[in-house]
Amino acid sequence: MQIHKLCFLALFLANVAFAVKFNFKSFDGNNLLFLGDAELGASSDGVGRSGALSMTREENPFSHGQGLYINPIPFKPSNASSPFSFKTSFTFSITPRTKPNSGQGFAFVIVPAADNSGASGGGYLGILNKTNDGKLENNLFAVEFDTFSNEQFRDISGNHVGLNINSMTSLVAEKAGYWVQTLVGKRKVWSFKDVNLSSGERFRAWIEFRSKDSRNTVTIAPENVEKPKRPLIQGSRVLNEVLLQNMYAGFAGSMGRAAERHDIWSWSFENNETVLIRFSLAM
Repeated sequence: MQIHKLCFLALFLANVAFAVKFNFKSFDGNNLLFLGDAELGASSDGVGRSGALSMTREENPFSHGQGLYINPIPFKPSNASSPFSFKTSFTFSITPRTKPNSGQGFAFVIVPAADNSGASGGGYLGILNKTNDGKLENNLFAVEFDTFSNEQFRDISGNHVGLNINSMTSLVAEKAGYWVQTLVGKRKVWSFKDVNLSSGERFRAWIEFRSKDSRNTVTIAPENVEKPKRPLIQGSRVLNEVLLQNMYAGFAGSMGRAAERHDIWSWSFENNETVLIRFSLAM
């Protein structure tokens, strides 16, 4: 008897999800990494130690720290160079404890490692230092909420928002505020409303990256205001060489000689891209 061996080549298509989605309505210390002076801050009633994520400690001059999501997040598939789209939103407040204020501010960051040993306080916002600032191997994406005008980094003012790549010098920066649209006669007109980042009031920020057109947007508004339809910052930047396959997301902040609190009160993040994987099986 002759046995015929049949070979079957099967092609399988699979959607592999790289979805990461979370929503912290407040913080209790779980699912967070605290680096440097980052700590669990005061609660909204001012009594407990849960509620906010804080990056600085008032008793330490030039205090700085990072608070990161506990797990690395996929930002790019292993078999492609284009990063995933992502969006994040958070509420925050910046409160000077001394006058005149010499606090520096904080930033939302995406960094390659949970390690702030190469970070300094002051204008470096607990992210970089004078020796590594501007280096391509930093693989840093940051949106800074800056409360001090530092000539070294060509800051536009002591109250601005900036989009940063690998450096503390912003690629794009705008004074802090938001756009509103009103009807004047039969025309819709945009008007700009300034905000004071270090007023101690709570604000909400929205940061989004769309991979299909490499578009970054940053929008802010007071906490009780709906998301403005016009972003504060619109920047096109291909993040292929900046974002790695897996990175950490979170916040970094610092003080100068005077005390300033940087509190994150809530935080949501979503990265819901999928990748089509092809593989074959011979039988």
